Amino acid sequence: MFVQLMKTTHLGYMLSACFLLLACSESKHKKVEFDALPLESIKSTVLTIDTLPCNTFFSNPTSIHVLNDSLLFTFDDNRGDKMCHIININQGHIVKSFGEWGKARGEFLYPQGASLFADSLCYIYDFQSRNNVCFSLSNILQGEPGVKDVFTMEDINQEEPRAHRFYKVYPLSQERFIGFGNHPENRIQIFNKSKLLNTYSDFPILDETEENNWSIWGNMACFGVSPDEKHIVITTKIGAAFEILSLNGNQITHSTIRGFYKPEYSIAQGARPTCVIASPNTILGFNALYVTNDEFYTVLVGPDKRYNELLKFNFKGECTHRFCFPDFVKRIKCLTIRNGILWGFIENAKTNEINLIKSKI
Repeated sequence: MFVQLMKTTHLGYMLSACFLLLACSESKHKKVEFDALPLESIKSTVLTIDTLPCNTFFSNPTSIHVLNDSLLFTFDDNRGDKMCHIININQGHIVKSFGEWGKARGEFLYPQGASLFADSLCYIYDFQSRNNVCFSLSNILQGEPGVKDVFTMEDINQEEPRAHRFYKVYPLSQERFIGFGNHPENRIQIFNKSKLLNTYSDFPILDETEENNWSIWGNMACFGVSPDEKHIVITTKIGAAFEILSLNGNQITHSTIRGFYKPEYSIAQGARPTCVIASPNTILGFNALYVTNDEFYTVLVGPDKRYNELLKFNFKGECTHRFCFPDFVKRIKCLTIRNGILWGFIENAKTNEINLIKSKI
């Protein structure tokens, strides 16, 4: 009788544990509900754009930062032998270029964009070598060697080796970094030069196929961190969804998810891990993310009439304003906002060139 009671009690605990695990699993992975944006009811402004002359061409600028009243930084990985450029805004010419292709210290095989810290340090993460390279912009402007530091993810102490790579790495305060990937092991990692500090592995569900879902939120996403390091925003380039996370030191917690259009895509053949790509059926997505301490801006892209929509959201996930661009602005490649001025690189529909623009906002 006692043995039977013990078995029954043990079984009860096991069933309770199973139900608890199922409940946790259901609450952890949040399914995105789609609710189309009511664009017509959102306050809108048509922007007046100034196109700035530049004595050079750009092909694929993916990040832009205003350094001061006269200098601007951009990253373009499809332009000759150097990928980073400091531009004199007033004179319209490149002051300095740096960041070269190769395998030597401070060179790149597959760079994943550039991030600036305190307007003086430029960090670039290489997807292939897994190196993080730090450049001193003040040294570069003075004609001195620019590479300040190089460290690799292999040097970071982790409980288990993690082979998955990042699609974006941002510098944080206290010599920490935050990396974004497309696998539960590395969706978000916070680390310093020697130690992994925290991970966040939860993915909202936009697609029931797990690896496709990881790709939508990973290599087909934009990432941003507010300057005060309290908010993380991740937007999808396919499906027009975003997730807002709260950041407190090294702790990351979920805040808000919103999805506006169901993702339609194709699969890149032979890609490992799985990589989703745009297809003829892809309708809408977000691009060119910029995050402030109070809100974030992202570009709604898709059919021609939607190329010119810059949307402002608060951290509750509410769209509070639409900014519409003139017809010649076909696509916004990247943007930033400083002192009430929007700066960006756009694809000009009339000339098919990449232009530097600015506008009051």
